[in-house]
Amino acid sequence: MKILSQRLREAREKAGLKQIEASKLLGISNGTLSGYEREYRDPDTDTLHKMAELYGVSVDWLLGKSMSPSTKDTSPPEPMSEQDTLMFRNWKRMTEEEKQEALNVIQYILYRKKSNNGNTDQK
Repeated sequence: MKILSQRLREAREKAGLKQIEASKLLGISNGTLSGYEREYRDPDTDTLHKMAELYGVSVDWLLGKSMSPSTKDTSPPEPMSEQDTLMFRNWKRMTEEEKQEALNVIQYILYRKKSNNGNTDQK
């Protein structure tokens, strides 16, 4: 599967990772990763999914079944909850200035969550 080995290497390099770094993050040996990228062996399904996630690409792209490396989720959206519906109705009633203010608050909350990732000591 030549396309797989080429795309694994390309995706790793675009992610800015050296083989040794990627292999540690994937929980495999550097030799194993090298074997995947040099077409000596193929990764198992779990490893293939881990690689796609680590590199930010789709499994289909790695396998050559897609021309776009996008990981865009094509699954149907979940139904909206009552809270989501209420929020959407209120959004439609807001002025552009109010919407921008709400977006700023949401962005701040997400930023704070990302900054505190894993830190449960902060209130």
